[in-house]
Amino acid sequence: MSEDDKRNFIIQKIKDLKRLRIFQNMEEREIFEIMKRATLLNFEPGQKVFSEGDMDDSLFVIVHGNFEVVSTSPNTGEKISFFFAGEGLVFGEMSFLDSQARSATVIATAPSEVLKLTRTRYEELVEEVPKVSAKFMFGLAEILSRRLRGANQRIKHSV
Repeated sequence: MSEDDKRNFIIQKIKDLKRLRIFQNMEEREIFEIMKRATLLNFEPGQKVFSEGDMDDSLFVIVHGNFEVVSTSPNTGEKISFFFAGEGLVFGEMSFLDSQARSATVIATAPSEVLKLTRTRYEELVEEVPKVSAKFMFGLAEILSRRLRGANQRIKHSV
């Protein structure tokens, strides 16, 4: 890939990320700071990203595609589908934040692309570009707040 092709790829990827909720309050150069510390990964339908019980502290931002977040009931052995996550949403945030084992399994349900950010690389961002790390964390907090609000509504209407 030529230098121009690399530059054009980065510019396009920044534009793709800018339209996602977690990056909407960031400028292009701030998104680039995160990109420099993250990895873009592609998944095919049925491909597992990680399994319940895995030790890994990476956060995944869905650039495009869809994933199912599942677990297995310890009582019945049945599959429990927690939710489906699509473009702009995140998964892996619990282990990213608390460094505990994965609480669910995540499987791609469509051709998908994610931005993977490890906790270690995020901590580097905190040290090197604190303003960008704060904006990223606020974006993450907004997504998690919406998810919790939705869960609260589902519980409220199921009783």
